Amino acid sequence: MLWQFCLFGTIQSDCTEDKLGGDVAENKKTALNYLSCGWCGKILKVDLSSEAITEINTHPYADRFLGGRGIAARLYWEYVPTTARAFDPENHLIFMTGPLTATGAQGASRFEVAGKSPMLMPEGFCYGNMGGYWGSALKRAGFDGLMVSGKANRPVYLFISDGKARLKDAGSIHFEGVKRVREYLIQKHGKKTHYITTGPAGMNLCRTANLMTDNEGSATGGFGAVLGAKNLKAIAVIGTQSPLVSDPAALKELNQLTIKLNKRDTSFNPYPPDQISRTGKASCFQCGLDCILRSTFRTQSNKEVVRKCQAMFVYFPWVMGRPGEPAETALDATGLCNDLSLCTMEMANIVQWISAGYKAGFLNDSQTGLEIDKLGTWEFFEKLCNMIAYREGLGEILAEGLLRAGETLGMDAKRLFANEVAGVGDGATYSAREYPMNGLLYAFEPRQPIAMLHEVSRIIGMWVMNLQYPGSTPVSADVYRAAAAKFWRHDKAWDLNTHEGKAMAATCIIDRTYVKDSLGLCDSCWPLMVSHHTDDKVGDSTLEARTFNAVTGKELDEDALLKFGEIIFNQQRAILLREGWNPKKDDTIADFNFTDPVQSVFMNPDVLVPGEGDIVLSRKGQTMDREVFKKMRDEFYQLRGWDSETGYPAAEKFRELGLSDLSDVK
Repeated sequence: MLWQFCLFGTIQSDCTEDKLGGDVAENKKTALNYLSCGWCGKILKVDLSSEAITEINTHPYADRFLGGRGIAARLYWEYVPTTARAFDPENHLIFMTGPLTATGAQGASRFEVAGKSPMLMPEGFCYGNMGGYWGSALKRAGFDGLMVSGKANRPVYLFISDGKARLKDAGSIHFEGVKRVREYLIQKHGKKTHYITTGPAGMNLCRTANLMTDNEGSATGGFGAVLGAKNLKAIAVIGTQSPLVSDPAALKELNQLTIKLNKRDTSFNPYPPDQISRTGKASCFQCGLDCILRSTFRTQSNKEVVRKCQAMFVYFPWVMGRPGEPAETALDATGLCNDLSLCTMEMANIVQWISAGYKAGFLNDSQTGLEIDKLGTWEFFEKLCNMIAYREGLGEILAEGLLRAGETLGMDAKRLFANEVAGVGDGATYSAREYPMNGLLYAFEPRQPIAMLHEVSRIIGMWVMNLQYPGSTPVSADVYRAAAAKFWRHDKAWDLNTHEGKAMAATCIIDRTYVKDSLGLCDSCWPLMVSHHTDDKVGDSTLEARTFNAVTGKELDEDALLKFGEIIFNQQRAILLREGWNPKKDDTIADFNFTDPVQSVFMNPDVLVPGEGDIVLSRKGQTMDREVFKKMRDEFYQLRGWDSETGYPAAEKFRELGLSDLSDVK
């Protein structure tokens, strides 16, 4: 009964063995059974052009690429032609859950989206990560993932419910905002409906348009515009079943331990408390963990909303810097971006650029159609956002993204870009200047690798807070050093004033993050590096593996699980190389890291770092030395088994990882 929803179906099977290559045969002896724990066994495949709905078998992919990010990368490799443009029907939007999704595992509500990004310049492979309820609903509806290709001949949405999928007319909501789409889908299908959609920015092919989901979840990368290019307004899901868990008692015990180790203060409220109060957590599906930057807030007008992470700061500095402007304007600015599906990182950079443009005399009111003396007000931000989402006036240029706007407007415009302006994400946050290993994390990714950067920035931020308010976090200098040695596996990884151990630290952080994104675990809580509730305040690096084993019945230790991270990282490397990534010029970081001294960091305004013993040092005013970066990169190549001259994975490394079919990548 538990698994009957996996057997419903429409749907003809799509052979995977030929695509996966010869390594599949070698792995058959360890392959999971079709009705295995943690999985439904099916990935839905929808071609909007032909309206064909088929499915493929999850398990050959799960055996080799674990889940989520790993399977999404492999599917992209197999199905997205190198020559396809982001808005072409041949581009695929790939949504993948992980083996822990919807099992009750804590912090396991995340899912991965991958495809060719119109936001990157040039266009290329990219990925995003979303939370909330949709991924769990998809799994509970009988599917581990979804691939969408083609272009519908009319506005449609995809409705998935307990093993069945069908396309439905979306003409009446085609250009509506996210709020209206949510209301429409719930009215049509009931309160248990969960959705992915995009607002007017996506349907108008704004290159920076987000995908949006319930609980104010989002993914950048311009994937909202890809949804719009496919004439697909939304993907609505209802799921009522649950995947099988191999050892429910063990999972329950591990969940209790995870919740205990994660216990922390969640009272963070960046808004003036006399105007906006924090009222509670904004938890995702089946999650009892403590989130710091995901909360519900109530305004003086008694409006209650969910706000999360960077998005809550999109207009914050300008509102707070304008005397008399209510803080609710900053709160509402985030809601407007979400409703239109505009990337909040991009919007913050646009506002910064406009402000700098006026100060430099490059922009004026007649050119922009804005009134700069109203910067910081609701009126200014609302007009700017609508100009971009509906491609009006200057918004027509900005809808192409700041990088392409710079190409259109010329060098004078580009000189005004802040260091944060990048292809996808914020290009300067937690840079190599303050935290040297982060240079390697940036260097090998097609977008800002925020989940990786958090592994460094959060523990340092907690150490800084503990300096200011002793006992407020578990992170003393000694605890930081011990956690760094345990999770980053080098006795000098902790020392941010030397390059020693940073290549090993980056290797560990990358592998663990790829595993985390493939299991479906949340960046807000994982990995559990430190805790108030262990004797030595150091967290547990084995929890991911033990939780995976409890769900799936496998018997992997920490190293075996992290090996999947290395496999997936090399799979992504092959994708990037195939699409034109040139290691000699692309395996690097933005030039400002070498030239512009760091002045401040989020959660660490004085750029403090631990020294020996209890010594406190500062990296304020530091840059990354080019030769030091090169040494770290060369060591990273060596640790990865890549050719030190070309930056290409060696054929022997591909074979070792079961990726021999990638050996000919050019």
